[in-house]
Amino acid sequence: MACRYGCTPAEIELWLGYEDRPLASSGFELRDFRPDPTAVRSWARAARLKIADVEAMMLSRSVRTIDWYVADRRERGICPDCLDEDVSVGRDHYLRREWAHVEAAACGKHRRLLQDFCDRCFARGRFGFECIEESARLVCGGCSTVVSGVQNKIESAANLDFLLVLTTLLGAGVEGREDSIAPDEIRTAIETLWSPSQANGKPFIAWLSLKLPCGRVPVCAVRGNPLAGLLLPWRIATFVATAQLLDLVQARRWFGPPPPYLEDEFAIRKRSPLARPAGPPDSGGAPETTRKLSVRSDAEYRRLAEQVMASQDWKTILAMKGSSRGRKLGRLMNRALKGERDRSNVPRPI
Repeated sequence: MACRYGCTPAEIELWLGYEDRPLASSGFELRDFRPDPTAVRSWARAARLKIADVEAMMLSRSVRTIDWYVADRRERGICPDCLDEDVSVGRDHYLRREWAHVEAAACGKHRRLLQDFCDRCFARGRFGFECIEESARLVCGGCSTVVSGVQNKIESAANLDFLLVLTTLLGAGVEGREDSIAPDEIRTAIETLWSPSQANGKPFIAWLSLKLPCGRVPVCAVRGNPLAGLLLPWRIATFVATAQLLDLVQARRWFGPPPPYLEDEFAIRKRSPLARPAGPPDSGGAPETTRKLSVRSDAEYRRLAEQVMASQDWKTILAMKGSSRGRKLGRLMNRALKGERDRSNVPRPI
C-alpha cells in the first residue's frame, strides 16, 4: 500500500499517528509476527480491509515459533514465477509467508529454487516494492528491473526433488506435526554444524565434503539461532548437511556418511545440549575444560605432505583453476589427515 503513495511503511505509520509508539515497520516481530493491535486496526482502516483479515496475516497465529523465521526480508528467497502468476491474474505482487520460513529453498509449484538476487545486475537482497501502472511490483533496488521469471532456470530434477522433500520434512518437524522429526533434534544438528571446531575455529560444516557456496565460510553464526545471520545459499547448505547428519531423505546415500568426529560432536550435544554452546565462549567467564590435542610433529606433517604431492590426485588438482581447485585440494588434505587419524585413533580434526 505504501508504494502506491510513493512512501515507505514507516512514513505511512507516522501519518497514521505513530509518533508516540514503536513503528510496526521497525522490526520483524512488530511488523509481521506480533504487531501491536492498534497498528493492525490502523493499517486495516487505511487499506480498507476488515480488521479480522489483517489479523489473520499475523505470523504469530501459526504454530511455528519466531526463531524459525528469517527475520530480515533481504535474506529471504523469492519465486519469480509466483510473482508472474500474480501479474497474469491482475493483482499486485505479494510475498508468500512460506518464503519467510528458514527452510524455504524451492518452490514446489513451479519447481525452481528460490532466489535472493537480481537476474539482470546480480545485486543480492535489494528487492523492494514500487507502484508501476497502478500495481505494486517487486523491483531490484540496484537496476530498477521488475522481478520476473521469464529467464527459465534449469535445475537438476533429482537435486530439486531431494531438496523439496527435505524442506517439507524439516518444515513438518519445525511445526511439530505428528510422526515428524523433533524440532530440538533439528536445532541441535544445526548448532553442531555451526559450532567452532578445533581447526582454527572454523565451523564443522566447513569440513564436510559438500558443495558449499562460494566465498568465505562464516566463522560463527548467531548464538541461539544459527540460521539468523546466514544467506540463502548457506541456509540451503546447512539443511543438506543436517540431512546428512540425521540421515534424512537417504542423504547418506547421496553424499556418504558424515565424518566420525562430527557424529561424536552431535552425540555430545544431544546428551548435554547446554554443555557446549554454539559460538565462541564469553571472555569474562571461567575457563572451559577442553580435551588436550594430540598435535603431530613437523616430521609427520612433512611426510603427509610428501605423500599428497606424490599422488595422482595432486597432479590432477594442479591443472584445475578457480574455487573448484581449492575445494578439491581441501578434500584431498582432509582425506590424508583422516587416514592418519583413523590409524592413530584421534577423534577430532586438528
